[in-house]
Amino acid sequence: MTSIVPTVLALALGAAAGPLPDEVSVRILGRLHPASVELSRRGERHVAVASGGRLWVDGEPVAGGRAFPRDTWRLRVGEGPAREYAGAPSVAASGEEVAVVVRMALEDYVAAVVAAETESGTPSEALRALAVVVRSYAASAGGRHAGADLCDLAHCQVMGTNAPPAHRASARAAARGTAGQVLRVEGGAVATAAFHAACGGHTADPREAFGGKGTGAAAVADPGCPPVPWQATLPESLLSRVAARELARGHGPPLPVPSDALHFLRGQGGYVVQVTDGRSAVGGEAFARALDRALGHGRVRNARFELHRSDGSVQLVGSGIGHGVGLCQAGSARRAADGQGYARILRHYFPEARLDPAGFSLDPVSAGPPAPRSAPLSRTSSR
Repeated sequence: MTSIVPTVLALALGAAAGPLPDEVSVRILGRLHPASVELSRRGERHVAVASGGRLWVDGEPVAGGRAFPRDTWRLRVGEGPAREYAGAPSVAASGEEVAVVVRMALEDYVAAVVAAETESGTPSEALRALAVVVRSYAASAGGRHAGADLCDLAHCQVMGTNAPPAHRASARAAARGTAGQVLRVEGGAVATAAFHAACGGHTADPREAFGGKGTGAAAVADPGCPPVPWQATLPESLLSRVAARELARGHGPPLPVPSDALHFLRGQGGYVVQVTDGRSAVGGEAFARALDRALGHGRVRNARFELHRSDGSVQLVGSGIGHGVGLCQAGSARRAADGQGYARILRHYFPEARLDPAGFSLDPVSAGPPAPRSAPLSRTSSR
């Protein structure tokens, strides 16, 4: 789910205890803002076009929208690559864009996200751990978009279709090997479980990062996770402008904020959890994302940074990639490479949740720090 998450995760309490949904609906292709989409399957081809706020399919106006039967469909926008989806797509007009939603089996969705969010060569137990997290999030965070449960972007969970065939097969095996398993928090709700690329040695407290509950995660040390250092330099004037805008949200027009009037409050794991000028405050994760947008994306990797001022400029020195909440993909891969099973990996990152159906013991097993070895990061490195 090459920048930190662009939108705050909605960490509300998960769905009540009970059966998981068989299917999920996913808004796809939104990043492409398509005015036209081609849909094809086995000798059948359709073209959906949005124009003047109306939908046209194969040259004929369509009121409301058009649903297509469940099958394996290839979708193409313009001259871009075709993307293959197993499910039932539907199209509708959203202004001058074609809104595309695909309804698909939950386990197919889990496999597609695991393939998109990991690199080839990720150990199988790390893939299984991620499959449980992805399934939990999908089951607990439905309805995040108008007309769809989820989207295919890091706002929800990245769902791509361009992973190598062998890696897609590994992801499907991870989904099958954990089918139906989710994390549940006290009271039986499905955990709104989150994951990120690399914590840099310590995960974040979800309450400090997002102000929410129901994730099952906690701030935990993660020895052996690669530090993944990063730096970003920006003018103090830019820092002041971003601070003024973010601190004013919901409080009226921005007021000037000298950069030296800002205070950066830290929480567990060294993450900035609040930025304040003494009058207003903004969350550290939201502030880090705002700085990253101002710099063009991919520069400020998370809120785990220190700030140094010098001659009118500010240098941010940080470590890790992503918000730091929940499963650390780099740490999970290291643990799997050292022989830990997915249930034990989940127990480390989600000590306030239980695996359901249990299937495997979640009791922690005594072990020393993992031996140094490399492990792949997230495929998207976006969380």
